[in-house]
Amino acid sequence: MKRTVTIIMMALAVMKAGAADLRTLFINMPDSIMPALTRSDRMDFLDYMDSGMKAKARNKLGGESEMTLYQDNMLSVKTSQSGRLDIVLFPRKKGSDLICIIKTVTARYDDSSLSFYNEDWTPVDGKTLIELPRFDDYLTKEALKSDSLDVFRKMSMLRLQSVTAVDGALEFRYTSLDYIGEDAERYKTWLKSEPLRYIWNGKRFRRK
Repeated sequence: MKRTVTIIMMALAVMKAGAADLRTLFINMPDSIMPALTRSDRMDFLDYMDSGMKAKARNKLGGESEMTLYQDNMLSVKTSQSGRLDIVLFPRKKGSDLICIIKTVTARYDDSSLSFYNEDWTPVDGKTLIELPRFDDYLTKEALKSDSLDVFRKMSMLRLQSVTAVDGALEFRYTSLDYIGEDAERYKTWLKSEPLRYIWNGKRFRRK
């Protein structure tokens, strides 16, 4: 009963304010985005966080999931031993917030994918919001001037990148250098040590 009243109050607050908060969005998120956990699991996570307890739940795959972060505009859930899902809100200049979903597989190296939604959870085409980094964007001047660059490109065909949300921006890192084998150490100076940073301007993400 208490939970039902809470949901009704949140819905009324959304209607009044014209924009949903992250708590409401997370509860109403389609199950298809995080299929291993139910709506009830998501509500339990928030209840646990409110109580200062560890927010853990048994997922549908028989493993354990845990909400590791909850803030006004961002939350993070460790969905499995090798998976993480982040939800980040980016304010638009006009209208409701943009929802950014970052799904990261943390196997040997992190590999992230992005998807975007309106507050009613209708998808937004990512191509209208960001031009994702190309492999060459990660390369240093040393690499770009080298006669061996084409060889390095072929050796680095498996190109994974991780994405994190930091201070109103998305940061991209190249994560799969070691996949090329014993020559990886030789090419470390060919890749930028700092992440590629994309700033949100209210309409699009722009490379800084």
